[in-house]
Amino acid sequence: MHLLVTLAARAAKFFGYLGALAVVAMMLHIGLDVILRNAFRISLDTVPEIVARYYMTALAFLPLAWLELRRDMISVELLDFALSSRARRLSDILVLLIAAIVYALLAWTNWDKALSETRVGTLVEIATYKMPVWHSFWFPAIGFTLATFVTALLALGRLWPALGAPLDEAAHER
Repeated sequence: MHLLVTLAARAAKFFGYLGALAVVAMMLHIGLDVILRNAFRISLDTVPEIVARYYMTALAFLPLAWLELRRDMISVELLDFALSSRARRLSDILVLLIAAIVYALLAWTNWDKALSETRVGTLVEIATYKMPVWHSFWFPAIGFTLATFVTALLALGRLWPALGAPLDEAAHER
């Protein structure tokens, strides 16, 4: 089980860094477009499509598991102050299980979508160029799948503290 936790944590961290890399690549790509357009009157026609289809989807979906593992997702703890520690732990387990189910449903539908878009070879027509965009449909499928596994492991870690300790270590290691 420790190996599974380690693999999940490393995969979550890897995809989290890929999401961060997408932000940097997007910034450089847009910056290059602005410089070329203003200095040399050269416009990169594909920038809006690449930003919307690749960088933004990678940024939005790939880091989900890393955020869940680090417990950095937005949460509203309206009644937590009034709950006992046992009730709070049960509430955390219930929320994590619901999140795992929702992520699993989203992963299921996105895997189906990614496979169908890959089969079709989805393209976007930009002026005289047809840009393939079917690759970008894999980002949500991968992100939701990994988030499913991480939230399920976190729920198990709340049930069995011996499993939860390696998860907490993995979440806070550099």
